[in-house]
Amino acid sequence: MDKQIFTRSSKNPILKPTKNKWENLKVYNPGAIYYQNKYHLFYRAVGKSGISSIGQAVSSDNKKFTGNKTPLLKSKLKIESRGLEDPRISRVGNKFFMPYTAYDGQTARLCLMTSPDLKNWQRHNEIFPNWDSERAGEFLLPWDKAQTNHKAKHHWLKAGTIFPEKLNGKYWMFFGDRLIWYATSKNGINWVPEYEPLLKPRRKHFDSVHIEIGPPPIRTKQGWLILYHGVDESVTYRLGYLLLDRHNPLKILKRSKLPIFEPKKDYELNGQIDITQNKEYLPQVIFCNGAILEKNLLRIYYGAGDSVICTATAKLDDILNA
Repeated sequence: MDKQIFTRSSKNPILKPTKNKWENLKVYNPGAIYYQNKYHLFYRAVGKSGISSIGQAVSSDNKKFTGNKTPLLKSKLKIESRGLEDPRISRVGNKFFMPYTAYDGQTARLCLMTSPDLKNWQRHNEIFPNWDSERAGEFLLPWDKAQTNHKAKHHWLKAGTIFPEKLNGKYWMFFGDRLIWYATSKNGINWVPEYEPLLKPRRKHFDSVHIEIGPPPIRTKQGWLILYHGVDESVTYRLGYLLLDRHNPLKILKRSKLPIFEPKKDYELNGQIDITQNKEYLPQVIFCNGAILEKNLLRIYYGAGDSVICTATAKLDDILNA
């Protein structure tokens, strides 16, 4: 991997836990969007209760982010009783879409909210209430025991990201961990999933064991840039990418052979990792579900060590030529 592709901000971490009870343990995994001349982060926050909520922080210069003293969104539904996790933000037309993971302590469910202004959010509940994990070919990971209970084995789904524009008259979504699938919608609310995976892990690569979708797709002159997470036997989360045809998002033009970003700094290698059920494994994690493209510069926002929020930049051409 070219270690110079991404330049980390000297201000990292840009967000840390605060004295607020709902975010005094961890802040991480933010969705990101640029709107009305400001950078908006929607992040996962955890207090000592262990329940996740979604906070919002705003910046005009990408250096100093100001967060609210109260969570933007917190558990409301029964399926969210253990929290709301890992939001991703897309704007399609005049509406904002926020897929997120609802967790009740037994299984993960992919859910959706929409907003006209990033302030007032409407819940649309579970996106795929009849999802069948076994039919989809999901599998267990040796370091993650969360799926071993009966409910999770039959119904587990997380990580959704929506394209920022319609393609062929439809809304498009990529979703999933372990494998990555796709779904389409006529209205952006009711979705039809495909059980045949779009992407699978590859043997003898950085993504040989596990993959998970990253930020919303980014439109470039060359095609749609898709960032995703890959995990190998070393249990290290790294970023890879796909380049898709601009008109046919199912046509893969390029897939990175090597990762383009991986944990290196102390604040990325050390933290309070979520997955600790199996002490034999301790993942090293950078997790990116927010990115903004400004001309030829891609800025990613990511959770480091499941504990703090950081940012880094890279030239788009350097990524596509890596």
